[in-house]
Amino acid sequence: MIKVLVTDFSRVLLFPKDRNYDGSLNALFKQVTKRRDFEFFKYFELNTELLDFYDSLKDTVDLYIFTSDSIQDDVELRPYLLPVFKDIFSAKKLGFTKDDPSAYKLIAHKLNTDSSEILYIDDSEQNIVAAQQSNLTTLMYENNSNTIKNTSKMII
Repeated sequence: MIKVLVTDFSRVLLFPKDRNYDGSLNALFKQVTKRRDFEFFKYFELNTELLDFYDSLKDTVDLYIFTSDSIQDDVELRPYLLPVFKDIFSAKKLGFTKDDPSAYKLIAHKLNTDSSEILYIDDSEQNIVAAQQSNLTTLMYENNSNTIKNTSKMII
């Protein structure tokens, strides 16, 4: 039984405004924050449909984010993330990469939850494989409708 949902952030809940940009969102964030006229939502957009879906699950499962670096710490995101997620884990702050199975074992330990009771959603196959190696249930993010449909089947 799934008790915890852990989701990736970049390219699942956050996308670049420029859909042709295919680099790291953390790298883009570090680059554009140096601009004097920086405004977060001028360069990025939240996946509000998926965020709203996650919010609807708050009474069913505990919700967390597991991301690579620090983009999620931008002050502009707090009003959107803090009401939905219990905590945000950064692989960088944990001292791991997201393709390391040990990162998922550490998160399960920190959550005091058996790894088999955690659903992990990510857009990277490498990260999905690492989570599976740690016995997490996984779902590859492809689009909102696929994710919402399959998550609903697993949780509700």
